[in-house]
Amino acid sequence: MKLLFACLLSLCSFAASAAELHLLTDDHPPLQFLQQGQLKGYGVDLVHALAGLTGDRVRLDQTPLRRALLLAAQTPDTGVFLVLRSPERETQYRWVGPALDVQIGLYSLGDKPLPLASLEQARHAGRIAVPRKWLGYSYLQKHGMDNLYGVESPEQMMNLLKLGRADLVVADDHTITSLARDAGIDPRQIHLRLALLRQGVYIAFSPQTDAQRIANWQAALDQLRQQGELQRLAQQWQVDQAWR
Repeated sequence: MKLLFACLLSLCSFAASAAELHLLTDDHPPLQFLQQGQLKGYGVDLVHALAGLTGDRVRLDQTPLRRALLLAAQTPDTGVFLVLRSPERETQYRWVGPALDVQIGLYSLGDKPLPLASLEQARHAGRIAVPRKWLGYSYLQKHGMDNLYGVESPEQMMNLLKLGRADLVVADDHTITSLARDAGIDPRQIHLRLALLRQGVYIAFSPQTDAQRIANWQAALDQLRQQGELQRLAQQWQVDQAWR
């Protein structure tokens, strides 16, 4: 009991003396989005729950993904949520997660078509629109896809699909429905053509962030998972996933 009390006291003392964490995120409903000037979503509620357990003070801001990742790579006590972890990003950040599993795939609009069997088939299936800032863009580039249409935002991507100027778009299984609705597309008309990869999404902290702080956040995330809180948040925000 004395040892437990000492550990808790040490954790509280560390959090009380530590600098405020600045956590950045982009617009990616239902994971994180701005509604009437307030950040909402699965990721936002998760970050607040984690900070509640660790005792950290946090400040949340919405920032375009590229800028958020750049700031987090260079600025102490700064993080980005929720982002894909990749070999290119691995050494640039300290990682907490996974907070969620996502499946990234190619989607089309219209009557339900036959699935694509491979990237080679996708190469001949028309123009693929995808935001250049997304990991899916670099993934497809590395696989030699020469029919990519790089755009600035997911809104532009979905508008191109709606107008028939793109044949396929890249999205994950948690956000494609929201993207379709925001573009004025009936989600029932959106169909998965080819699953590309399944990965976890993480909170990426600056490499200068204290290692003990990262360990505290990871322990808090593991605790929330064990208590079923991640599943509750997923149900609240209608985020379906296979739980670990």
